[in-house]
Amino acid sequence: MSTDLPSIEGNAFNSSLSIPDFAACLSMGLRPVGMVQGFYYGQLSSGSNYSATPVRTYPCACMEVTYHQTGWLGTADTLDQIWMTAHEAALERMLTEAAGMGAHGVVGVTTRMSRPNGGAVLQAHLFGTAVTVEGASAPEKPWSTQLAGHKLAKLIEIGFVPSSVAFARSTAVLVEGCNLEYYGSGRYGTGHVVHPLEDAHKLARSGALSRVGQLGTHASLYDVQMQVQEAEGMQTSYITCTILGSFVRRVRAAMPTASPIPTVNLAS
Repeated sequence: MSTDLPSIEGNAFNSSLSIPDFAACLSMGLRPVGMVQGFYYGQLSSGSNYSATPVRTYPCACMEVTYHQTGWLGTADTLDQIWMTAHEAALERMLTEAAGMGAHGVVGVTTRMSRPNGGAVLQAHLFGTAVTVEGASAPEKPWSTQLAGHKLAKLIEIGFVPSSVAFARSTAVLVEGCNLEYYGSGRYGTGHVVHPLEDAHKLARSGALSRVGQLGTHASLYDVQMQVQEAEGMQTSYITCTILGSFVRRVRAAMPTASPIPTVNLAS
């Protein structure tokens, strides 16, 4: 029995791909050569967890304005940059391992960012399946994508190729003063309501989108995954937005869509 799929020669290897994704790679001319991964494990300084730059203040909304604390909203830029640097270091280590295998790229990349035990330690772990492209010369640096299987096949079909995985993070820090969402009389006047928590969520999301846009100035972001986490304290709340995705670039125009062929005539 003959098959159109290329054979895999050599010793056994490991892969993080599912069976359908593995088969899709073979059909696209991508030959899996092995699973690759990159780690970063570092310690956060105590100040990085809490330092923030205020961007907006909220005067107390209650009647007793003389003795009460003013609330404010800010960004934890230093902390966020540490997380992004950790991801970049783990990504570079994964790609270095892939290059050592002679791979052209890494597909199906999974990103895991965590703080073990909730302490001042940051861990980044990226892993995926290194692949070679049949008939292509070795690139200066392997590309990477979290895509695999039919998503990757459709991307290539419409004229795009993977560039790199993307990770961005932005944290808004909300320090509550006195009665920030008080409804009534006071310094804001009767009937005025402020929404500091809503402002914090908007700040975190806009910051993450801005940072991920700066990473891929000449590429488009595809397969975007956004996660928002909220940690509330007695007076301080942290709203963190993280974005994962794959940068892609266009290499040719999309192929024209084939005209449908009728198979049943309902008029007769």
